[in-house]
Amino acid sequence: MAFVLWCWQSRGTPLERRRIFRLVTVEEFVHLGMTRYAAGSRATHRSTLLLMVEALNPAEVTRNHFSLPRSEPTRPYADPEIAALASWAMSQGTPRRQLDSIALLTLGLGTGLATREILGVRTSDVDARMDDMQVIVREGRSRVVPVLDGWQRPLHRILENRDPTEWLFRPGRASAASGQITDFLLRARTELDVRPSRMRATWLLSHLTAGTPPRELLRISGLRNLAALDKIACFDPKTGHKLSPQNFHKRA
Repeated sequence: MAFVLWCWQSRGTPLERRRIFRLVTVEEFVHLGMTRYAAGSRATHRSTLLLMVEALNPAEVTRNHFSLPRSEPTRPYADPEIAALASWAMSQGTPRRQLDSIALLTLGLGTGLATREILGVRTSDVDARMDDMQVIVREGRSRVVPVLDGWQRPLHRILENRDPTEWLFRPGRASAASGQITDFLLRARTELDVRPSRMRATWLLSHLTAGTPPRELLRISGLRNLAALDKIACFDPKTGHKLSPQNFHKRA
């Protein structure tokens, strides 16, 4: 685990649970040991580490009267941000990295898949026989997801360059393991906030804006209840910014 290794090697902290899993140590790691990570990734890791402190060193939490804040809903991308992501994908240094970047954006923005689902899609899971392309999610929340119109041409381009048995994103992997998307993005060295969670939020908002019935959206997204959609519906589809309660009710 990167956090524990940093504590031991860089901070000189003894390998003891109560010495490592402390609130101040987590904050130091996020600010000093994750300088190459995007802001969104740092926030995600911080939340995970705070949960670990709460579970592994409860005395630390009690002593500091600490409680995890309620998480804010993930902000969707605005149109200019999506354009910047597309330019980022096309500017990658090799044709293979370009295709992998396009695959990531297509599965995230075009089908709204979660991180683990993106890693699990093979070329054979894309059904291009009909006019409208579909992606079959086989593990976890199994379902068939239609691809948004604007992402079907990029997906066709990827299919032309992939063997049916290969992973759609980063072919050649031995398995679908957590951290493979983060590793890919670290090598891209971009200042953009490239996150599957924001891509999924953007995809959900686009369906809500287009008038997709909520029950149908629950089915193709794999979500279990309408409350998850309420968190997304409060964002402005043009800017990606959260609407004030007054403006939100006017739009609704």
